[in-house]
Amino acid sequence: MFEAFVLACLVDRHHMCITLKDLYGPYDTRSQCVARAKEIDTELPKYMEEYFVRDFQCIEMNPKFKI
Repeated sequence: MFEAFVLACLVDRHHMCITLKDLYGPYDTRSQCVARAKEIDTELPKYMEEYFVRDFQCIEMNPKFKI
């Protein structure tokens, strides 16, 4: 399972950034996670027009308990 995180920075101040955690995941595969991160990249200007996506990561979740 993978979770998507996006680094969004201000357009006029590239050093001022925030990390966004996707609320729709986690995703079964890395490719699904990457597709979601790219979707966030496309949709971000609609909701946060002063930000742009600088980078993203899909992080593999480790289960706390193994059965």
